[in-house]
Amino acid sequence: MSRLPILCYHNVGPGPSAGRFALLHVAEAKLERQLWTLRRIGLPGLSMTEGLGRLGRGAGRGGVILTFDDGYADTLTAALPLLRRYDCRAICYVVSDCIGGHNRWDDGEGRERQPLMTREQIGLWLEAGMEIGSHSCSHPWLDKLGEADAVREISESRAFLQRTFGVAVDHFAYPFGGLTAATVGEVKRCGYVSAVTTRPGIARGGDDVHRLPRLIVDGRRGLASVLLQMAIQLPRR
Repeated sequence: MSRLPILCYHNVGPGPSAGRFALLHVAEAKLERQLWTLRRIGLPGLSMTEGLGRLGRGAGRGGVILTFDDGYADTLTAALPLLRRYDCRAICYVVSDCIGGHNRWDDGEGRERQPLMTREQIGLWLEAGMEIGSHSCSHPWLDKLGEADAVREISESRAFLQRTFGVAVDHFAYPFGGLTAATVGEVKRCGYVSAVTTRPGIARGGDDVHRLPRLIVDGRRGLASVLLQMAIQLPRR
């Protein structure tokens, strides 16, 4: 069966050395080593559309889908130059109501404010051949919202992004990984082709494409931990 790892990144650059938010920051040097190594072992970075196409054709091996959550400014300023250097593609899941602002969903949680890409910066990301997806309007726990609010978060974010940037927005990421059967159903009804979770695992050809697992890249650990997760779950050729 075709299988394909989906890696999940957040911030690229320096962050706190300890605490629960440290894992969200991957140093630029670490990201570069990861992209270089993945390329050398025959796993080039793919966008979500490219990766799903490979899974659908039963040709998942030979690549890894790169995802960046939230739309941080350093996705453009720090990650994009490295992605281009190693001829990678990636998708960034954008929180539509927070474009040009900061990570409001972390306010009161003890995390420093992190700037998010502006409309112009998202345009540069797209011009570089990268992809965007929806991460809802405001990054809530969807599984804790009432039905009407959850529907708005899922549907209006897609409509806004498509209208603003003139591109198809076919992919969704559940904020905080929170979902229910009703949430998944609404994502499907809104026309999203896929949706990613925070459930660890390797995506397989037979998976529900609206509940895809990912491997979160922990900034406190090195490349070896990422490769180990992949090696444990990928079958030998």
